[in-house]
Amino acid sequence: MNLIRIALAGGALVYAVLFGIELIRGHVLWQAVVGIIAVAALALLPLTKNEHQLHDGEMIAVWTCILLFGLYAILKSGGMV
Repeated sequence: MNLIRIALAGGALVYAVLFGIELIRGHVLWQAVVGIIAVAALALLPLTKNEHQLHDGEMIAVWTCILLFGLYAILKSGGMV
């Protein structure tokens, strides 16, 4: 579990830096802010001691990714993206 936490923290740091660069450039201001918050929340998820809370957080993250991918597919097929 310790290696998972380190890998997750490293990935979160990389994405936070990328979002920070976009925030500084001002291209996607709100998306960068939401991205930083989301990455920070996901990086802190495995630090919880409550297994039920950890499971709930993981399921929310998984289903959010699935639904956003589906939304992207719908928008792409409709020519909106």
